[in-house]
Amino acid sequence: MFDRPQQLAEQILSTCQGKDIWVAYSGGVDSHVLLHLLATQLDTKSSTIKAIHIDHGLHSESSKWTQHCLAIAEKLNIVCQDIKADVNNIESVGVEAAAREARYTAIAQYLPENALLLTAQHQQDQSETFLLQLLRGAGPKGLSSMASQSTLMGIQLYRPFLAISKKEILAYAKQHQLNWLDDPSNVETRWNRNYIRHEIWPVIEQRWSSAAKTISRSATLCAEADELMTELAKLDALTIDFEQQSFSLSVSKLLGLTESRRRNVLRHLISTLALPLPSANVLQRVINEACLAKEDGIPLVEWQGVEVRRYRNRLYIKAPMNSFDVSFSLQINDRHELAIGEGKILAWKTSQQGLTDDIIQEGLQLRFRQGGEKIKIHGQHHSLKHLMQEWAVPPWQRDRIPLLFCEDELLVVVGYALSDAVSGTKQQRYIPIIKQA
Repeated sequence: MFDRPQQLAEQILSTCQGKDIWVAYSGGVDSHVLLHLLATQLDTKSSTIKAIHIDHGLHSESSKWTQHCLAIAEKLNIVCQDIKADVNNIESVGVEAAAREARYTAIAQYLPENALLLTAQHQQDQSETFLLQLLRGAGPKGLSSMASQSTLMGIQLYRPFLAISKKEILAYAKQHQLNWLDDPSNVETRWNRNYIRHEIWPVIEQRWSSAAKTISRSATLCAEADELMTELAKLDALTIDFEQQSFSLSVSKLLGLTESRRRNVLRHLISTLALPLPSANVLQRVINEACLAKEDGIPLVEWQGVEVRRYRNRLYIKAPMNSFDVSFSLQINDRHELAIGEGKILAWKTSQQGLTDDIIQEGLQLRFRQGGEKIKIHGQHHSLKHLMQEWAVPPWQRDRIPLLFCEDELLVVVGYALSDAVSGTKQQRYIPIIKQA
């Protein structure tokens, strides 16, 4: 690849067409080679190539590294933005993961909307990622390792070196007499990736000289398999009556699929909802404890960031519910929008049935269910509890539905029912609705 640097640079530029190109520049040999290749083989003014350097502040020399990167970028006539990132949660997730999160958080906050971030991961990095995922027991998605193009934390990423070997990168760096940084933490084998790189990889490469290339090919095949699984999951999602608004699906239709397709479509739906994926054991618990529970049960399976509940024949997948104060109340005397908690807003829209301005101005009270409420519909008083059962409202949602009272008379169950007491005139009418803040 590096025997034709101009062609490689133009290929990279073609992929970045229409985007502002930003190179993630750590000062190490890989990112230095990428920055040097683009800066020397392309017209940097017309292609708007810039660099971004993140100082994690984890090493005593980090400020010197920043100055080194700025100097190299200036020499290459490249604008380089240096940013200091706050690394948190080291004790809970480890230094590598915490630094990575801090790095991409800082980059996401700085880069413009049309930016494409180029990173210099290469063929051996891809193989190391594959081995790490393999040892974690990952499936095809994890074993796909790194895609050449992806999105992370809202950042569009491009990895143009994934098919290039480390030897090629080092050869280019030596040929052009590049001066790069060596982070001393990269040799500390207490980190899993470094252990694979320094202890395991040399042994593998000694026996299988083309291991990086063949493992990268396996990652590509896993990516293809994952793509096919995703396509199958999309087809299955159409058959299980998935409702985007309630994040729910039909339990009986899900159980009509084979076990592997059940797990596949559940992983796909959880992923599309941007929720954390469960382990294989937890996913099996969803099927065993929720899907196969007694019909009158209300099971709950949860993991960090997700709750899966069942009510009747529906399985609900959602982020954890926040604590809620059912004693919360508001006085309403007009149709102005009101925040009612949980990121929700009470608003109004015109309707053939509903409340008149006279009723609203007389004064309404917004409250939540305490128990024992009744509402008059079609000439009869109905228990709100029984109505919610008829409406198939899941039990965990019932206490969070806004109710509008005039004194002690229930006039509106927002989103569900109106009392007979608000009918009878031809005045303009309005019904309350819930919007997301």
